[in-house]
Amino acid sequence: MQEIETKVLEVEVKDIAKKIEDLGGLKIQDVLLKVDWFSLPENPFNKQPWYLRIRSYSTGKVEVTWKGPHKIVGNSHQNQEINLTIEDHEKMKTLFESIGMVAYAHQEKKRVSWKLDSVQFDLDTYPNMPAYLEIEASSEEEINNIIKKLSLEASETWNDGERTLIESKYGLNWSEMRFES
Repeated sequence: MQEIETKVLEVEVKDIAKKIEDLGGLKIQDVLLKVDWFSLPENPFNKQPWYLRIRSYSTGKVEVTWKGPHKIVGNSHQNQEINLTIEDHEKMKTLFESIGMVAYAHQEKKRVSWKLDSVQFDLDTYPNMPAYLEIEASSEEEINNIIKKLSLEASETWNDGERTLIESKYGLNWSEMRFES
């Protein structure tokens, strides 16, 4: 599967939710996500061409994802992605660690998602930073059309990964993004 997406930064949560729903977007989830990232020990996370993550949803769903090398095309971030639904986050962590992989990061974020035709919207809120809207579609052109329909043309966009966004733009530690308990 090919993933094509961009992030629209610092959106107003209630305003953007209303705009998406006014366009006909159907809300498909409202969850808390907990994510652990893994790499081979000889490849620091910022030097490897691929990565693995385990993501748990507050609904009970758990998935493991492999993401291949990414490329930036215009306003979008593109990469190959394989997702598998699994039963147990902790058992998968144990498996990865047993075969020599290293857990190098943990994040928590709140996510509200909508679907509109072939477009997916993910409104993500991390601790200590403004919310952003990730738009995933079948092409960069489709993403740009949706940005116009949402009247977000003047908004700042980000076409690289969340790690670079969190570290470069907001100066936060991407490896430890946790909501206070």
